[in-house]
Amino acid sequence: MPWVDKLSEPQELRRCIRDLVALSTLPAIWKNYNSRQIADSAAAALLSMLNADVIYVTVPGLRDEPVAEVMRTSQAVSIASSGHIEHILRGASRGRREQISVIDNPLGNGTLRIVAAPMGFGGDAGIVAGSVNPQFPSETDRLLLGIAANHATLAIQRWHAEAEQRRLASVIERSSEFIGFADLEGTPQYVNKASWDLLGLSGTEEAQRLSIFDFMAPHERRRALHEVLPTVMGTGRWLGELHFRHFRTGEIIPFLVDWFLIDDKRTGHPTNMATVSRDLRPQKKLESDLRRLNESLEQRVTERTSELAEALERLTLEAEERARADVRAQQTQAELYHASRLSAAGQMAGALAHELNQPLTALTNLVNAGRRMMANGAPHKVDTVRDVLGEAADQALRAGEIIRRLRDFVTRGETEMRIENLPELIREATDLALVGTGPHGVQVRLRFDPRADAVLANRVQLQQVMLNLIRNAQEAMAQSEWRELEVVTARLDHKSIEVAVADRGSGLPDGIVEHLFEPFHTTKIDGMGLGLSICRSIVEAHRGELRYEPNRGGGAIFRMTLPVPLEQ
Repeated sequence: MPWVDKLSEPQELRRCIRDLVALSTLPAIWKNYNSRQIADSAAAALLSMLNADVIYVTVPGLRDEPVAEVMRTSQAVSIASSGHIEHILRGASRGRREQISVIDNPLGNGTLRIVAAPMGFGGDAGIVAGSVNPQFPSETDRLLLGIAANHATLAIQRWHAEAEQRRLASVIERSSEFIGFADLEGTPQYVNKASWDLLGLSGTEEAQRLSIFDFMAPHERRRALHEVLPTVMGTGRWLGELHFRHFRTGEIIPFLVDWFLIDDKRTGHPTNMATVSRDLRPQKKLESDLRRLNESLEQRVTERTSELAEALERLTLEAEERARADVRAQQTQAELYHASRLSAAGQMAGALAHELNQPLTALTNLVNAGRRMMANGAPHKVDTVRDVLGEAADQALRAGEIIRRLRDFVTRGETEMRIENLPELIREATDLALVGTGPHGVQVRLRFDPRADAVLANRVQLQQVMLNLIRNAQEAMAQSEWRELEVVTARLDHKSIEVAVADRGSGLPDGIVEHLFEPFHTTKIDGMGLGLSICRSIVEAHRGELRYEPNRGGGAIFRMTLPVPLEQ
């Protein structure tokens, strides 16, 4: 073998042995190195050992680590050139592992001879060496390159495995779960720190002197031995709740236990059994708190419901009592209105007697005259008798109309409201108020706005207001020389109409005006002071307003506003 013959030269043999010894020491140095550090150390050693111009190493990353790419050169190169050279070497070595290639020298003039040694990770992982020496690479160079690649592969694989173990150990040690494993006989071999705290152990050494069944509460050991363990050995896993005990306090602790077997990957036979168990105390406490909260909420809801039912019952009783009070108030108000009308009728009794006496006297005289004419038997006077009897009938109708008006006024009347003809309503009230005034009584002028011809009202009650206002005006003008009363209607806007009653009397004193509509305030000697108060109540019940103002020509004006019916 030519390269072996070459090694027979003492100088070359000494160099080779020196480099092999140096390579053999690298794994010990790389013990705490990561992938990039191992690659860089291998590149630096090979650059010197092979007397090369460039060494390029590429190593796969671990999980989320990036791929490690390292290049060492015998001469300084810029950062920009470094990336370009790496790209050239990567492309030149791809698919040509352990074969010599010749490329243009990216470091300077001439050509560069390169050779690559693969690493055991697959893909492009490997070491690429390049030199301008036309004798490169010698067999010794290729031997050293291969040994370095193998050493680096083993070191990096060991680093990856140890890193995984460190990660797993860190996760287990930092976990708050009970994690441990034992042999198939049930002797603990490892328990994490959380297990010590949960069960009051001093460490793994104490646990290793026990059996896994010693961890369990006394009442659970038989079940674990005869039910749970056979299930684990038969199926490979058991998941459920078991009670452990605290070695210091004796507290019984519920755990959700995941108990499973660990198999040998080569043989498939179980070698250990392990558990990952969770302390259920926080969860059970939360469930207990939730149950108590639900019970408390249910109790409070029940109490609150009972309180609301009682409050509803009280409100219902109060509403019924209020409704009865409203009915009583309405009845009392109706009685008051009726009494007011009776009082007005009583005051008018004398005038009404005089007013009725006239048609009744005329009726008597006419009937007697007719009887005499018929007794004389004069046939030519038949037409005269007919006329006399016709006039007697008119006088009877007149008396009946007066009585009808009085009866309609003093009756209790219906309480509902209807759309009434306002001018007709005012005329009837005026005629009734002026009964018995005689030819020298008050001169009345009625002026009606055709746009204010209808009103939603209780006819009797509204006539009671008009009668009261007109009779008050009559009494105010009793001593006046100019006895003129004016009743005017007007449409104010699309929502309301106004009825004004104006007189030419003496007016009202200032001290009376501010208490004008209050009960039991009056200027009359025999008055009770309820008339205007009742009038205002009636108008307000009709959703209107009654107010007073002095008449600029002397006297008083009472203005009553009423809403326009919705139909209009």
